[in-house]
This record gives sequence, C-alpha cells and structure tokens, in this order.
Amino acid sequence: MANPNKTFDTLTEDLIAILASYLEPMDMVHLGATCKHLSNSINRQEVWEEKAIDDFGDRFAITAILDSAGLDLGDQNKPEPNDWHEYYKERHLAMAQMNKDSDAQIAKSEKDYEEAQELLKGFQSTGEIDSLSDAARLMVGILDNFPGHAGCYHLLGFALYVLNELEDALSLLEIGSMVDPNYEPIIELTNEIQRLLDGYGSTMTEGAPLLNSAKELSVPLKTALTAIFNNFDKDHDGSLSPAELSEFVYKTNGSRPPAAFLTQMGLQFGKDAKGYLTLEGFFNFFLEQTLEDPIETRRDLEKHGWDGDRLVRCDVARNA
Repeated sequence: MANPNKTFDTLTEDLIAILASYLEPMDMVHLGATCKHLSNSINRQEVWEEKAIDDFGDRFAITAILDSAGLDLGDQNKPEPNDWHEYYKERHLAMAQMNKDSDAQIAKSEKDYEEAQELLKGFQSTGEIDSLSDAARLMVGILDNFPGHAGCYHLLGFALYVLNELEDALSLLEIGSMVDPNYEPIIELTNEIQRLLDGYGSTMTEGAPLLNSAKELSVPLKTALTAIFNNFDKDHDGSLSPAELSEFVYKTNGSRPPAAFLTQMGLQFGKDAKGYLTLEGFFNFFLEQTLEDPIETRRDLEKHGWDGDRLVRCDVARNA
C-alpha cells in the first residue's frame, strides 16, 4: 500500500496554500502534522497572510489606501503584523468572542454606519476633511467585525470619490465588489468613476473635477453653472425670480416645484433684496449638492446641454 505521506510530499506550495484557504485553523494544524513537507508549507507567513485576508478582509490594504488619500484614521491605522499566524489566531479569537454577542455588535455596527452616513452629509456643509476621516474610521471598525459589509466599501469609495481620488476609490470598490458582486451602489459608483476616467483619458487636467483642492466649486463647473443661470435669468437682473427658478427646476427635474420651495431656495442659499435666488446662491446650492452627491450634479449639467464629464458644452465636447 502506498504511503500517503509520499503523496503529500508531491503537493506544490501553491496547491497547499489553496487547500489551506478552505480549511479551519485546527484542520490546518492536523494536516501539518502528517509530514514535514506539509508542516513547513502550512506554516509559511504567506499562507497565513492569504488566509487572514480571505477570512477577515484585506484590512491593511484598505487602511493604506485611505491613509495615502490624506484621511486620518487615528488608532485604526495599524502596521501590518510581523507574524501573520499569530495575527490570524488573534482575529479568529476576536471573531469568536464577537459572535457570542452578535446582536449587540450588529446594533453597534448599524449605529456606526448611520453615523458615518451623517458625517458624509455633514461634509457638504463644512468641507472639513475631518468628517471624512471620522467616517472612514467608523467604516474600518465595522469591517473588522463584518468584513462582508458591502455598504462600508461603497461609503469609503464615495469618500475618496468626493476627494477626487478616483483610482483609489476604484481600488476600494473593487474589493467591495468581490465581497458582493451584486451590490448596486458599488456597481453604479464604479461605472460613474470609470466613465469619468475613460472620458478624461490621458488629457485629464486639474480643472476637470467638480471641486478644487479647497473643496470649492471648480472654475469649469462655475463657468457651466453661470451659463445655465444666465440662460434662465430672462430679465438679466442677476437673480432668478420664482417664475425663472421654476423653469430651471422643471427643466432639471421634469416637475414644477411648490411656491414654498422657490422661496426657501433664496433664503437658504443666497438671495437679493427681493428674495430671489442670486448667482452666488445658485453656486451655494450646487456646492452642497456636489459635496453630497457629485453624480447628481453631473446629471443635472447634462440635462442643460453640458458634458457632465468634461464640464464643457456638449457641442464643444463632440467637436473635441
């Protein structure tokens, strides 16, 4: 009868690594005890690193991307472990403890997720990168316990999107798509970013984004918005009367807004002595919208004859 250890000796390290990814830790220990070749192969750092990433998520790649984008992760920004086997055992034990109190952990994660969403919304009014950093810290914390939470990857990708870190945003969204290939928000944001990158190609300039480095409206976007504003300012008085503003909203959304909405626009974003929305107020509205949902701003531009990717009139874009 053939010695089974001889068969194990023929297994390549790559094949053993694949096998290890499907085994529980104790099963790996038992397998390693069968022969010296398997023991040496299974105890390689690369095997435990890959297994840790498979089971608990690629935490250190995620935090490295966020850190390079300028987000302050505080104590969530931890160095990679020197011993991946020990790291795996620690994470395995932590997850086992978490599962014993899963209801409380789920409730905390839901609370943290909602708080992160509010922080991203708060960024629209303050433009403070600290809001994005705080949201990112919460998301990383959730992923420590729930590495399959696709919503976290979407919010992290969105945070980098509004910072115009498009390539890094795609990297995070790609990780999220491996967790849940059918998560619609990730698919939509990935397509939007890829469309932007394809549109810019190798000629992408600093003026192309919606926002500048100070998180204010970029010059090309202000140019587009000024042209749109002037198109609806029929009496050329530098403001949009309720009738003019109503026309703008109708052209943008396809429905007439209530009178209270038209009044509120001027009060909230900037009005003249008559209470009408000024150009500066128009800018303020689009700044708030862009900080919260840049995709919506690009769509709005397209409804008024502008290329949402290149921030130029569509007739110019076609001839470029």
